[in-house]
Amino acid sequence: MAIDMTPVRTTSRTWLLLVLLAVASSACGPRTKQQRQSYGEKRTDEATLLLNEATTHLRELNADQAEPLLVKAQEVLAHPDVDLSPEGEMLRSELAELQARVPRVREEKVRREKQAVTERERKEKQAVVERERKELEAAVEKQRDAVMEALFAANEALDALEAKDAGSAQVTAASDALQRTRERLKTGKELEAKSEDYSASARSTERKLEQAEARLKQGRKVIDFVSGPLGGSQEAPELEKKARKEKDIAARLSLYTEVRERYLLCGSEAEKLLSEMPELARSPLPVKGRPMVLKAVATGCKKKAGLTQRAVVKLEKAKVKWEKAQAKREKAREKMEKLKAAKQKAREAAKQKALARKRQ
Repeated sequence: MAIDMTPVRTTSRTWLLLVLLAVASSACGPRTKQQRQSYGEKRTDEATLLLNEATTHLRELNADQAEPLLVKAQEVLAHPDVDLSPEGEMLRSELAELQARVPRVREEKVRREKQAVTERERKEKQAVVERERKELEAAVEKQRDAVMEALFAANEALDALEAKDAGSAQVTAASDALQRTRERLKTGKELEAKSEDYSASARSTERKLEQAEARLKQGRKVIDFVSGPLGGSQEAPELEKKARKEKDIAARLSLYTEVRERYLLCGSEAEKLLSEMPELARSPLPVKGRPMVLKAVATGCKKKAGLTQRAVVKLEKAKVKWEKAQAKREKAREKMEKLKAAKQKAREAAKQKALARKRQ
């Protein structure tokens, strides 16, 4: 139902006129038809004012204030002299229409109040949703920035593994940086269930961490090789110099054997690393001084192991000859010792025999 909201004002002068009409009505009763008609018109004027006031209240959805005015208007229009007024029938029709509007106005007021409550609740819920959305966005942004910062630091630490001076300290630093990134990612686990965007970002970060773990594993293997077998092979030339100066053949053989073993270990470990990481075939290793390529290292160490093996074989043969000569010398010495012992024994026996003759 459409409710007319056009305001109609009733002034204090209107109420004064109503009072005057009432007084006039009570002062004298109708006697002639003309007097009755005049009285009826006064009653319709009074009813008009009441209906206008009631209409105003109904337009403002104030049925409780309009209803008493309609009751009063009904009493005024109930007078038989109203029938003589040209406006009587029209006002009674208007009264009936206004009386019919009262329950509808009450319903409309209730509906609007409910609608207002619903709208207020909707706005309050919307405000809560908007606040929670902004809080979630802020939390996601903060968490994402923290994860990206940790991941950036981890990538820098991984890059340091490829530097010429990379060593165990860089491996530890990279491992710690990746662990911090994983822990940072774990703190945002609850946000993954609340934000699809952050959940997708977290999955992307996890894939990057897997790739970073692979880089760390490769870097650790390379550094272990550089600091282990390759480092040992780089110390081999000094051992070889020491071996050449060594006079004792057994000590010299031991030194050359150690040199050979270092080169062999370097070559075998280089080939193993190359099979696991073919991309290192032509990549420089993080070695101080001149850059070294893993494939060249494997070839060089195997070649040097072969050259050293020749020296080891010669020394092993020389040692066998020396040991045989030494054994002969030992036998000769033992023979001489026996001869000396026999001569000494013979002299002792002769001496004892001479003493025995003197006693006789």
